[in-house]
Amino acid sequence: MLPEVREAMTAAMEGWANPSSPHGEGRTARAALEAARERAKAALDWEHELIFTSGASEAIGIGLACAHVDRIIVSAVEHEAVFRSGGDAEIIPVDGEGRVDGAKLNWMLSGDDATALVVIQSVNNETGVKQDLEDLSERISVGDNLLFADCSQSAGKLPLPDADFISISAHKLGGPPGVGALLIKDLATLQPLGGQEKGYRPGTENLPGATGFATALEAAPGWVSRAAELREHLDKA
Repeated sequence: MLPEVREAMTAAMEGWANPSSPHGEGRTARAALEAARERAKAALDWEHELIFTSGASEAIGIGLACAHVDRIIVSAVEHEAVFRSGGDAEIIPVDGEGRVDGAKLNWMLSGDDATALVVIQSVNNETGVKQDLEDLSERISVGDNLLFADCSQSAGKLPLPDADFISISAHKLGGPPGVGALLIKDLATLQPLGGQEKGYRPGTENLPGATGFATALEAAPGWVSRAAELREHLDKA
């Protein structure tokens, strides 16, 4: 965890109140939570909705369970959380390099008026293979289909793709474990689930975690740039 993240979380822990409570301390906590949300959105260059979760796995679970779709299609190399949440999802094969077969995806989406949620990770958590989400997004956007991009490995390091849903986990970029987010382009595509986070997630919000998450996102460009410099130095050595 980054030092600045620990410092920000320690300061946030001075406030004890539930952000959903109507009393003064609760309203103060709510203001701090919304400030963290706006900081996270700004760092991600995301102008739509951001729901705090306990991590990318929960974000995936909410998205797959609550999206207004008729079918779910996932790539063959997704994180286990996708397969656990996807039920009877259809599988898109990948090629010899581990990339989604665009032609096969076209075939799966053609000739069927049912709205599909297509789940594809931006970068594989085991192989590091990067999917061409720009191309795949164009294929998926035909009709009313939706794209869910699992950006756990790339958020804060690469620009976000043009997706309807995006999952992120804080600990992948120097933030605290047990915190993440579900980014949603249009809340109308998601069924409400709970009493917090605009009705889309149940449970008391984790204010210190959200604060640490936002701080980690803001710090990401600095250490990513430093890592790139070190890699270039090693390549030249």
